[in-house]
Amino acid sequence: MRRIAMMCAGLMVAASTVQAGMADVGVRGGYMRMSEADDGAFLGGGFFRTDWREVVFIDASVYYHSEEVARNADLELIPIQLSAMLFLLGRDNLVNPFVLGGGGLYWNRTTVTGEETESEFDFGWHLGFGGDYNLSDRMFVEADFRYIWLDTNTDNETIGSALSNFNHWIAGVGFGFRL
Repeated sequence: MRRIAMMCAGLMVAASTVQAGMADVGVRGGYMRMSEADDGAFLGGGFFRTDWREVVFIDASVYYHSEEVARNADLELIPIQLSAMLFLLGRDNLVNPFVLGGGGLYWNRTTVTGEETESEFDFGWHLGFGGDYNLSDRMFVEADFRYIWLDTNTDNETIGSALSNFNHWIAGVGFGFRL
């Protein structure tokens, strides 16, 4: 819970540094599916985005998930992503579709009672698409889908086989405010 409070505080500090109308801040929930896992995981987190150009935004998002995977073992996942978003029809419509791409740090930690904790950091790339729906001038809901691949070794691969290595995905929904 303390980590979630720290993430929210960081988003609020970042939001306070921008001019009015130049940034969005909000909460996001999602479902992450990993190729090696039997089941996916529900995640919660937040996002902060600021405009770089009129229809190009930089989006920083962080999710958090924790679960008990065995009687004495806990797993924590924290995907942190930085994306460039291109709003295809602008941002002033009722529905605003976008495409996105970027990189991310994917941290996971397994804690076993009475044993050492194992942490692992992976860097990965992602591509995705989505849209937001304006509820008012300052509030919106959004949905997106992000393909993630962590194995970036594409030596001697065709473009088709490299793209087939997408091994994770996140489907998310969010609620945000335009500042």
